This record gives sequence, structure tokens and C-alpha cells, in this order.
Amino acid sequence: MKWQQRVRVATGLSCWQIVLHLLIVALLVASWMGGIMVRVGLGLCVVYSVTVVLMLALQRHHDRRWRDVADVLEELTTTWYFGTALIVLWLISRVVHNNLLLAVAGLAILAGPAVVSLLAKDKKLGDLATKHHIRH
Repeated sequence: MKWQQRVRVATGLSCWQIVLHLLIVALLVASWMGGIMVRVGLGLCVVYSVTVVLMLALQRHHDRRWRDVADVLEELTTTWYFGTALIVLWLISRVVHNNLLLAVAGLAILAGPAVVSLLAKDKKLGDLATKHHIRH
């Protein structure tokens, strides 16, 4: 087994994803030390949003190459989501100073996509059961 495969099995991330995470952490630490954390946090949220929009646009493209790019972007957005959610929550905490509202916002931001995904899967399973009758 190649060392890249061992890293992927051990961490669940590819080597380029790990390097990207380390670069983002280094960027956040440098921005914190330089006092520009809010601007960098906003910039990272914009980059994440553009990545999500590109992924959604390219997923339905007729050319296979662009759909492969969309798959890479999907893996990237899935990997980045938690970090971006924490940055958004931190940015909200700079404006909102109510701990209860921050807790509700954090729960919605972090658990919301998982709940929506589960509900969408459950709905698809229900549609599948009504379309395909099982004969006894």
C-alpha cells in the first residue's frame, strides 16, 4: 500500500486536503497575529460560497470532465464545511452578544445540513417504496 493510501485510510483525507487544511490554519494564525482575522474570515467564507456555487453549477454539466471537477469541489466543500461553519459562528459572535442566540445559530449551522440531508434521504426512500410494489 502506498503511503498516500495509508494516510487516507488513517485520516479519511487525501494528502492535498491535509496540506490545504494546514495552509488555512497557517493563514488564520497569521491573520490573528496581524489583527486582520475578521477580513480573512470573511474572505474564507466567500471562497467557500464560490466553491459551493461552482460545484452546484458543474454537477449537471454535460461534459464528464466538468462533472469530475464538481466531484472534487464536492469533496472539498464537505471537508471545509465544519471550519467554515465555525468561522461564520465566530463572525456572528462579533455582532451578537447573546449566548442563547449564538447557541441556536451554532446548532442550526452545524446540525442543519445533516438534518436536511437525512430528511431528503427519508423522503426519497418513501418515494421508492410507493413506486416499487413488492409482490408476496
